[in-house]
Amino acid sequence: MKRIPIIAILLATVSIALASKSPRRIVYPVTLDAVGDFIEDLGFTHDIVTTTGATGEIVRRIAMDIRGENGTYSVGVELFGDIDVLYIYIENYLDLPLENPATVPMLTYLMNQNWRMTFGRLEWNMSSGELRFSHTLPVDDGISAEVFGAYLKSIIDIADEKFPEYLITLENLIDF
Repeated sequence: MKRIPIIAILLATVSIALASKSPRRIVYPVTLDAVGDFIEDLGFTHDIVTTTGATGEIVRRIAMDIRGENGTYSVGVELFGDIDVLYIYIENYLDLPLENPATVPMLTYLMNQNWRMTFGRLEWNMSSGELRFSHTLPVDDGISAEVFGAYLKSIIDIADEKFPEYLITLENLIDF
């Protein structure tokens, strides 16, 4: 898959938005329901699920599955309205249990990858072994469907592009 720089995606999105006969309005304040509407406009289905957070708080989030060229990704979207940030992540991107001898060298490799990324980051949960690919989007000035669509496409495309490399690296470390 050919890598498209994020700036090209943003420029294309702005060009499309400017050429559109009926530009979408910017939504502010951003709500999870508005983001759900954006997702539906993009042709994806989603659920709004309620879970209990780490400190016992009730958390509403969007859950959906999106298919890329290299896999199907379980995507979560959470809104932190008090700080105007959308947190978008891919759950269970890889499984890296601590007892696996390849986990520590793989995490070392992934830390290096994290430092090189300008979009997206990798998060590892030691207790479950889950690796997430995530990014946060400030929405303090609102958001439009076009911007959200470009953002969601970018996170899926980048995760999908990197996925085979990470799987091969992990397999090589297991065989090592």
